[in-house]
This record gives sequence, structure tokens and C-alpha cells, in this order.
Amino acid sequence: MEGEPSQEPALIETLAAGIAHEVRNPLNSVQINLSILGQELSELVADPESHVFVVLAKIAAEIKRLDDFVSEFLRFARPPKLNVERLPMTPLVSDLAAFITPEFSKKGVALSLESGSPETARVDGFQLKQAILNLVLNALRATAAGGHVVLRTAGDDRRFEVSVIDDGEGMAPETREAAFTPFFTTRPEGTGLGLPLVRRIAEHHGGWVELTSAPGQGTTVTMVFPQPAGS
Repeated sequence: MEGEPSQEPALIETLAAGIAHEVRNPLNSVQINLSILGQELSELVADPESHVFVVLAKIAAEIKRLDDFVSEFLRFARPPKLNVERLPMTPLVSDLAAFITPEFSKKGVALSLESGSPETARVDGFQLKQAILNLVLNALRATAAGGHVVLRTAGDDRRFEVSVIDDGEGMAPETREAAFTPFFTTRPEGTGLGLPLVRRIAEHHGGWVELTSAPGQGTTVTMVFPQPAGS
């Protein structure tokens, strides 16, 4: 009825929880039984490089991919309540960079930090780290060995910004236009929920996301978080 709040968000959350439950339970069962099968086969097949173990590894990888998708789908469809507090930004970003640096080293891509003002910001620290991690991993995937990714913080007393800048492959115009569409992806193993989740986190803070990209010129994604006066 007119004037009544929409029930759609609650319905989506309920559906998401139901789907996750119905999918994750069988996945857990398959994982357990696959592990048992692997142990029993190891007693029958002496060669750990045997084709049967290669097949089991592929099955395990696909199960993990499905489980990761369910987790990301839940985060997108049923975002947690914001827990906003004033936090120091340099330690938060530095800790995140230290966590992900081994992945960059493995691929031969440089990751550097550029920390600017403000020193603190009012944000949900857990969700901010989740959004930054999504952006940094996207940048890593798009950047070839020898490339460079910059994680930059900036702002003033009215807004806090986090930018992830890469010199990777960049996006064609049609890809850039669809980048925030849920489930849109150009990668076979992608979920298409990374950037939509980043935008949702920014919007839940009252902010927004800006994206610039061109083929062969890299990509820059900036999250903007308004900072209430006097907070």
C-alpha cells in the first residue's frame, strides 16, 4: 500500500539466507566425503601424482569456488549492520597491505602505499577492509608481472577517500559501464559481485564510488566516505 515501507530488502535477505543454507549444507557434505575418499584412495594408490588425485584436486577447487561464491553472495545480499567508529587509517591500510603483499610478490607486481590526510576517519573498519581487499585483488588480477598497484588514502575534514590505482589492462567502455552490475564479470572464475559489493559498502556509509579506466591505461577506483561535521 502507498506509504508503507517496501518489503523487498527483507525478502531479498530471507531468500539469500535460504539459498545459502540449501547450497552450503550439501557443499559441506561433499567436502567431507571428498576428504574421506582422498584418504582411502591414498591407501590404495601409492603415487600421489596419479590422475585420480589430480581429478580430486580439481573437484575440491570447484567446491571451494562455489563456497566462496555463496559467501560473497551473502555479503552482497545481506550486508551486516554498520558499526561506524573513528579509526586510525594508516595502521588499517598498512596491515591490509602487509596481508596481501605475498600475493603480489608471487605474481611479480609491486604494491605501494600513499597515505594522506586525514589520519582518522569515521567508518566501519571491517567493511572498509573488505572493500579495499576486493579492489586490490581486482587490480592484481588486471595487472601483468612487472606492473604496479597503488593504494592511496586522502581527504579532509569533510570526506575520506581510498583509491586503488593500477597500470594494468584497463577496461573497454562497455565493460566499464557494466562493471557495477551484479553478476557481470569478464573472468571465467569471477562472481561478478566484487565491485557491486564495494559500491554497496560505500553507499551504506552515505558515500559513493568513482571509476575511471581505458584499455591499456589501467584503472582507478575511488571510494568516497563523507565525514559528518564535528564527529
